[in-house]
This record gives sequence, structure tokens and C-alpha cells, in this order.
Amino acid sequence: MTSPERAIIAITMGDAAGIGPEVVVKALQEPQIYEICHPLVVGDGSVMQQALKTVNSPLKLHPVKAAPEAEGSSGTIDLLDLNNLNGKEVPTGRVSADCGKAAMEYIEKAARLALDGEVGAMVTAPINKEAITEAGYKDTGHMKFLTRLTSTTEYAAMLVTGRLRVVHLSDHYSLKEACDLVTRERILAKLKLTNNSFQQWGFEHPCIGVAALNPHGSDGGLFGSEEIEQIMPAVDEAKKLGIDARGPFPADSIFYRAINGEFDVILAMYHDQGHIAIKVHGFEKSLTVTLGLPFVRTSVDHGTAFDIAGKGIADSQSLVEAIKTAVALSEEKGKLL
Repeated sequence: MTSPERAIIAITMGDAAGIGPEVVVKALQEPQIYEICHPLVVGDGSVMQQALKTVNSPLKLHPVKAAPEAEGSSGTIDLLDLNNLNGKEVPTGRVSADCGKAAMEYIEKAARLALDGEVGAMVTAPINKEAITEAGYKDTGHMKFLTRLTSTTEYAAMLVTGRLRVVHLSDHYSLKEACDLVTRERILAKLKLTNNSFQQWGFEHPCIGVAALNPHGSDGGLFGSEEIEQIMPAVDEAKKLGIDARGPFPADSIFYRAINGEFDVILAMYHDQGHIAIKVHGFEKSLTVTLGLPFVRTSVDHGTAFDIAGKGIADSQSLVEAIKTAVALSEEKGKLL
């Protein structure tokens, strides 16, 4: 049985054909993880057993039937085995509808544990969008599935690496579509969500830097009108609500300013604007936090890496950071690391 000092953190195994299982094993070889939480892997026992062999790990599996049975003992992996795959038949390094379906089942189980209060947070290993599409899912990833499952209407993805934290106005859209989504209403909604989330995490007055969409912040309208017509009005309205929002500032300098401590978080206008900055600054330790869900959810900031799956060489730093951040945010008045 678990002790009250350390929360149970559900960790999904991810797509069995990718690097998810092996990075989970590697992350749980870190003694520091067991010092801060009781990790509970939600996945398939045969696949996890194969992952132990792949990375030549001394850890042992400890199957449990319910979250409270997690012992959280270093040297063992508490596993809630959904038994939905055959590890010997997994097509390592290839897209598989079966693996996609199984991966989504791990996510749903972990989410329901979090909703029921049986775990303090959930952390997700990578899934493959093509695989889940072949499995019949319409969602474009973790976030869309979880928001649909929880009926969450206002949400956002935030990437974190070191002191740089970036919330995204939009995620998986074409660049043309993303530009059309830069509206006063959507920007104001994301500023409210970001401010509320950071206050829940212990930031009394979070400072939010807002990135411009166009080069040089449009230079007074010479290179686009979004700054004047959409972004500035949203920032001004946020300020009237007591939110410390500043900008818009040119995207070629705002992230550097955030790294140096000028802002607590940046609101980026589209997917790659924020992702490039994060991954250049510290890709190995970057992670994702989903804002707006009724529970804490963090994730690795990389994909299934089919090209190196099964070789035992995948880096687990992102998952380690995701677990540490999930623990910090799940604590009362927790704060981002």
C-alpha cells in the first residue's frame, strides 16, 4: 500500500512499437523518481517485460489490480496491466493500428484514475498519430482526446524547458489556418487560462509575454494587421482584468527575454513559433503540460521515434522531467520547477 507522503502518478506506456516502453523503464531506474512519488505504469505486461530486456534493466515488474496497491519501491515497476497486446507480436518501429488502439486505452484508463482521484496526476509517453487514426480515433493527439473525454472547452498546450515556458494559441493546424485563429477573443481566452493556471501553481501575479505574429511585430501595420486589430486589443482587455500581460513583442526576441527572466511564460501565436524556441533552447529536457484539464497532465516532448525503437538507446530525460513536473504541479499550491 502507498504512503500519504508521496502521490501516485500514473504513467502511460505509449505506443508499444515506439520508444515509449523503453524510456519508461529508463526513467524508473532513476532513484529520484521514487523519492518524490509512487509511479504507476499503465500499459501491457508483455511489452514492458520486453522493454526491460531491451535496455538490460535490473528492475522487476510488480503487477497490481488497482492504483492503491502501488508500492512505490525502487527496484520495481508497479504495473496496471491492461493485457491488450502480445509483446512478441508488436511490430517494433512500424505503424500499427493494434498498438495505436492499445495506447489510447492506456490514456483513457489513466485519465479515469485521475478523474476519480486515485492518482495525483498522469504523465504520458508518446503515441503515434497515424497509428491511432488507423485504429479509428478521430482525435489528433493526447490533448484533443483528453479534452473530449473530460468535456473541457478551454485548454492549451504549454511546453517547458528550464526557465522557458510557452503556451500555444493553436496547435495542429496549417500555418494558413493558424493565422486565421489569431483573434482577439481567442487570445484573451488563452491569457485568462494561462493566468488562472499559473496562479493555481503558486504564481501570485504571473507575467505573460505575448508574441507578435508578423515580422518586427508588423512595424506599425506595414507587415500585417493582426497586431493592431487583434493582439493589442486582447492584451489591453486582459490588463483591465488585472492580468499582467505584455506585448505583443517580436517573436525573434521575446523568447530570449523570457529565458533571462523577464516573463514567467510566453503566449505564442502558433505551433512552430513556440516549439522551435523550446527545442532549440533545451530539447532533451523539454516537456508538455496541458492547461485546462480537471487534473494535472504532463507529457514527453518527443514522438515515438520509430527509427531507434527497440535499440535501447532512447533518452529518457524528457520523461523524467515530465514526472518531476507532474509531482510539483499536483501538490497543494505546487509550482513549476
